[in-house]
Amino acid sequence: MFKKNVEINITMVKKSEMKKINFKYKNKKKPTNILSFSYNYYKKTKQNFIGDIIICNSIIYEESLQQKKKLISHWAHIIIHGSLHLLGYNHSNNKKMEKLEKKIMKKLGYKDPYI
Repeated sequence: MFKKNVEINITMVKKSEMKKINFKYKNKKKPTNILSFSYNYYKKTKQNFIGDIIICNSIIYEESLQQKKKLISHWAHIIIHGSLHLLGYNHSNNKKMEKLEKKIMKKLGYKDPYI
């Protein structure tokens, strides 16, 4: 089971830096909104650190405009999404992950991020 109190590093980068990181670790030649890097060692130790999240602020801003979402809501969703990746959720169990994202967003007072 996951620990109640965990630590996550969140770093914000420019598009150019995100493009380099995405290529280095995912072999994709374009920037992305978020990348999550899990530190799996915490499960076996008393460590509370679970991983790093790297976010491209300008892409989050552009997406919020394109998707006609409030910027704060989109930020909340992206951080929740990245955090769930650090906790072991992935796109292969996408329905389960989306359901949990919606539940957390609602609990925080935000709208469904997928509508």
